[in-house]
This record gives sequence, C-alpha cells and structure tokens, in this order.
Amino acid sequence: MAVLLKVAVAACLVGVPGALAAQVRPMSAEVPSGSRTPAARTEAMGWYRELQQISTRLQAAHDRALRDPALRQARQAFMEALDRAMDRIDPDLPRLLVRAQQVGAQMAAARDRRDGRALEALDREMAQIQARFMNARAAALSQPAIAEQARRYEDALRRGMMRVEPLTEQLLSRSDELKRRLKNALSQE
Repeated sequence: MAVLLKVAVAACLVGVPGALAAQVRPMSAEVPSGSRTPAARTEAMGWYRELQQISTRLQAAHDRALRDPALRQARQAFMEALDRAMDRIDPDLPRLLVRAQQVGAQMAAARDRRDGRALEALDREMAQIQARFMNARAAALSQPAIAEQARRYEDALRRGMMRVEPLTEQLLSRSDELKRRLKNALSQE
C-alpha cells in the first residue's frame, strides 16, 4: 500500500508516465473565461465541455482496461519498480510520505479553525514535499530501465483501452487538438 501511496503522491502532481496517461486523468484545465468576444468565449467553452466528455470517456476506458488481471499486474510491477528507483534517488521519501499525510491532516484542521497563517505554512511545506517527490519521480523515469518499463506498461494500457474502447486513438487525438485550441485561446486573453 505504501508503494501505491508514494507513487500516487508523485503521480498526482505529474501524472502516470507518458502522454496516454496524462490524457486519461480527469480534467483540470483552466476554463477560458475572458475571451475577447462572446463568440470566442462560447467556442472555447464548447471545446472545454467536449474535452471534459472525452476525459470522462477515456477514464472509463482506462478503468475498464485495468479490470484485466495481467494489466493490473504489469501496472503493479511498474509502480513497484518506480517506487524502488525513487527511494534510491531520495532515501528520505518514506519519511516525507508520512509527513505529507500529517500535513494533509493538519491542513484540514487549520481550514476548520480558519487559521490562514498555519494553512499558508503547511501549504508551503506540502509544496516542498511534493517537489521532492516530483524530482525523484522525474529522475527515476529518466533511467533507461524504468523508462522502458513505463513504455511497455503504457503500450499495454493503450492496447487494453483499445479493446474496451475502439475509439481510444481518435479520442486521444481529439483531446490533443482541443488542448492546443484551449491553450491558444487562453494565451490570447
């Protein structure tokens, strides 16, 4: 369980490896709100809604694909290898994982107390912890053996998703296109 939690701390920040998983994650893109014209704003909102629908559909395909025991086993093996590599890179990660859990609970308590100062300090600490995980994860994924295992897992995941959702490739392509359009729309604001 600690392996999954540690990799999840890093993954929630930068996603599971590769372009496929980045597109499967739930939507978190900024909604364009200040486009120059009402027509441009309406068009951008349409793109955003379509992107949300695609993301939901890809997430469902991802979840259905992971019902395959072999794919779940490949995922587990990859995550364990990534976890071991991250620990070799930064041996303090297990301690920091415990601290991240404590900080999370302390943040909830500070919010309940409406203690802005404590919340700010805890938020800064959490950002530092997350940065350590992100750095270790990036360094681990740059190692040839881990990168190859990530590629093999992503290929297997893509094949699994295509078995349960034959339009996976088209959905991924459309998702990329919509993200580019939204990025351009946001940069023009």
